[in-house]
Amino acid sequence: MKKLARIVGLVVLALVVLAVGVLFFLTRMFDPNDYKEQIQQAAREQANVELTLGGEIGWSLFPWLGIELQEVGIAPVDQPAQPLAQVGSMGLGVEVLPLLRRQLRMSDVILDSITLNLEVDENGAANWSSIGPQGDPAEEGEAVEEGRAAAEEEAEQHGELDVTVQSVRITNARINYVDRQKDQRIVLEEVNLSTGALLEGEAFDVEFLGLLTTTQPAMRVRIDLNTVASFDLQAERYQLDGFDLRLDASGDPFNGRAVGMRLQGDSVIDLAAQTAELQQLRLSLADLRATGAVSASQLDGDMQLAGNINVAEFDARKLMHALGQSLPEMAGADALSKVALSGEIDGSADSLMLNNMQLVVDGTEMTGSLGLASFETQALRFDLAGSSLNIDHYLPPPSAGESAATPASAPAAAQGGSSSQAAPEPWSNESVLPMETLAGLNVVGSLDMQQVQLTGQRISPFRMALQARDGHLQLRQFEGGVFGGQFAASGTINAGRMPAPISLTASLSGMDSQALQRAYEVPEQFRGRLNLELNLKTQGNSVRSWVNALNGEARFDVADGALLGVNLEHRLCQAIALANREQLSSDFGADTTPFDTLSGSFRIVNGTVQSRDLTAALPGITARGNGDINLPDQRLDYGVGLVLQGDQREMPDPACRINERYVGIEWPLRCEGYLHNAAKSCGVDTQGVTRIAGQLLRNEAERKIEDKVSEKLEEKLGDKAPEVRDAIRGLFNR
Repeated sequence: MKKLARIVGLVVLALVVLAVGVLFFLTRMFDPNDYKEQIQQAAREQANVELTLGGEIGWSLFPWLGIELQEVGIAPVDQPAQPLAQVGSMGLGVEVLPLLRRQLRMSDVILDSITLNLEVDENGAANWSSIGPQGDPAEEGEAVEEGRAAAEEEAEQHGELDVTVQSVRITNARINYVDRQKDQRIVLEEVNLSTGALLEGEAFDVEFLGLLTTTQPAMRVRIDLNTVASFDLQAERYQLDGFDLRLDASGDPFNGRAVGMRLQGDSVIDLAAQTAELQQLRLSLADLRATGAVSASQLDGDMQLAGNINVAEFDARKLMHALGQSLPEMAGADALSKVALSGEIDGSADSLMLNNMQLVVDGTEMTGSLGLASFETQALRFDLAGSSLNIDHYLPPPSAGESAATPASAPAAAQGGSSSQAAPEPWSNESVLPMETLAGLNVVGSLDMQQVQLTGQRISPFRMALQARDGHLQLRQFEGGVFGGQFAASGTINAGRMPAPISLTASLSGMDSQALQRAYEVPEQFRGRLNLELNLKTQGNSVRSWVNALNGEARFDVADGALLGVNLEHRLCQAIALANREQLSSDFGADTTPFDTLSGSFRIVNGTVQSRDLTAALPGITARGNGDINLPDQRLDYGVGLVLQGDQREMPDPACRINERYVGIEWPLRCEGYLHNAAKSCGVDTQGVTRIAGQLLRNEAERKIEDKVSEKLEEKLGDKAPEVRDAIRGLFNR
């Protein structure tokens, strides 16, 4: 046996010496540069690429199977003059003997001066689409499946291939991507990548540097990544521990400012489970600091996102300034200076929502959900509820010439309106709403607050719901409590049409009308509890166009109120005194006319308000109104008829003797003038009073004749006198 073992040993030694000799002979006698043409032809046939080998091919066989290439170019066969990839130099080596043990031991993999040119033409065809076998796709798929099955069978029989790489170094790489369909160009240049030893199951360092440049928008982003990575090929699991990503950006989105961002955390990608996780996330952007975690599932399908985020209090104004953006000017100088939020992330590849969100804005706490239901359509969705919110704080400040005081603190307008007879300023023809912006909105949301301050008024509670899609805006709900009553409104704007149609339906109930007029500096015309129902339509985008095109209907009533700035009882007595041809001698008190109820309805046609059934129940008087209010010209021509029901005063003025002879007679007043002095424009309708006076004189003459005839009849006829007297009254229509 010893002799046999010695012989076998000598044979093996001889084979090794022979193999070494052959390898030495091959490396010295065989030059692969002589076979460049055959290599290039094989590339054409097998990969459908035009391979350029500009430099010498360096190689070795033992103990390393190594290769070094210079000036390598790859281009589609049908476009050889347009390289898809260029490599300045590349080199790698594989240790030979471990291959016999199914171990792939690679030396440093070095790539230098790499350039990739990826292009999509105007028709959507990519310049890399012709690379690789060009057979029948079904046959290619079958071949891939067969190859995968063969690989799995080989792995089962002989075990998985054990792969290690000493390191990877990529220097001075550049990737050019051009999409001519979208007129977009993206360049990733100055790329440098280095790693430690790539051993499966072992951690290794990764360093990446690069510069990303885009044309739409014009932007430059410096990328710096450091992390510790590991992988498990069999489990298809890849991990980054303690990654540290720094981005320094500038360009059009930031208006030329330099913006820095830092993201740190841990990452795990599990392709077998189709999941990816970002844990222990820490984000820094200007003075914003955020922490959280995000996980993704169904990576190859309809990707779903879940996680949480917590943003510490930050100054949104400073953040936007750091990002090169400017916020609209707001009434509150410190608006948005204290913002914080937290919530649960729920999203997909095209959406991102924050649910169970807690948002704090300048001390106001709100809860609910907020986010984008679609990145592509910018579909904003929100559902928020909270305690107290000062909306005025975030509205534009008063313009020059406007009072800086809120309406609530402004002095009350004169009762009864202005006494000026000057024509009012015409309605403005300036655009009011940003129609282009409104037409592009995609918003569905609701806001439910315990209290809101809006236009200086505290509304409690406050509810709002709106929807904006395809240029059609709907105010579905707008309601709350204010001025001791309630309001509710809904409306639509079709911003996609010009002139834009607008509709509004609103109601007020139990509202303090005097407080309402005073709050918005409207001349106080009346007081009382106001109930109002209206349904209006108009079009355009200016106050003038809205007024001129206004159509609709309205109905109102005011309970337990008074007309301000006019004492109709005094005006009535003036009319009666004029009919009696006497002068008033008593004081009728304040310029107000109390009433139990005031109600009416209106029909609005092209800006003209037509009123035909205004009624008011005053002490001892019923008032009826009939007339028109011309809103475009801001004028009114309105008649008021006062029907006497009897004198209710304890001490009536002698010149205003109200007795049964006047009951049922409609005493006319007329209001004619501008809207801003409506109450003060009311006076006695002298022509109507003259007609009434003539009627009264005729009635008096008839009464005297009747009395004299009655006396004579009683003298002559005795008991039969009443029957005859009634017949005579019939002749006088009495």
